[in-house]
Amino acid sequence: MDLATRDHKIFQMKAEIENRKKMLCAKRRELIKNTKENTFLKDVADDYNKYNNHIISQREKQIAFFQLLNQYIDDITGEMHITDGKLRESRIEQREIMKEIETLKNEVDDLVESRTIE
Repeated sequence: MDLATRDHKIFQMKAEIENRKKMLCAKRRELIKNTKENTFLKDVADDYNKYNNHIISQREKQIAFFQLLNQYIDDITGEMHITDGKLRESRIEQREIMKEIETLKNEVDDLVESRTIE
């Protein structure tokens, strides 16, 4: 598989994930609306809120871990005389970590946003 095809598939998968996130947020809003009309759904909504809070907590822990790892890389590169190759590798890894932090922050924002729509 060539690089362009792979990148196109990755783009399609990211778009599908985003669509599914939007669909789940819409379903959650509908569930909250229906909970007001049907008391049996209240337990389902409560369980979902617990799960949602757990996911938010996990993402926040991941963000903290990646920030700690990022700081560690900063410390190592600042204190040690690393060869140019190792320094480039560590910077590449650091950029990947920063991308992951941004992704996790966006997920937390989406989850918090869907919770505040209630």
